[in-house]
Amino acid sequence: MAIQYSHKTIVLGLIQKATLDHPKWALGNKALQKSLYFFNLEHNCFNFRWADYGPFSGEVQQIVHDLGAMEKTEIKDVETQKPDIHFKGIKCVPEHQFTIPQELDAALEKTIKFVSGKSAQDLELYASVHFLAKIDHDGNTAAYVHDMLKDLKPDACITLKDVDAALGVVLENNNIT
Repeated sequence: MAIQYSHKTIVLGLIQKATLDHPKWALGNKALQKSLYFFNLEHNCFNFRWADYGPFSGEVQQIVHDLGAMEKTEIKDVETQKPDIHFKGIKCVPEHQFTIPQELDAALEKTIKFVSGKSAQDLELYASVHFLAKIDHDGNTAAYVHDMLKDLKPDACITLKDVDAALGVVLENNNIT
């Protein structure tokens, strides 16, 4: 399905839906990047490349920066379960909320349904596993992805069991293409 909206509208729409329709889900930059990675699998709007935290889009990062500069979004400290630990959450500024077109709203809701309730670290793992699983791996996807992640993220301590579970999640949700 081709989405015919500007990339800024897509990013702002996701931020707005995530923070208004799902207020218990805190959307940080990493979760936003990974959410748009999964949105992109079906709609192919953004270019993603490998970075330290898995698939990353410089275009999405620039749009988020621009939306902040235009004061359409704001960054707020979000408390975590760990005492005195916060992260930066992105929220849509109320006066810049808009009616999201129905087609885009449905597409964004499908993505949010998959990503909401998952931690930024889980989304990073799922997106990383998906990104690497698409590469030719001679039929042994889990072992290939695990070996790649050990090389690319040696401090992450990702196990083969973690990779198997993540592959199960993305396959179950039809996110492997």
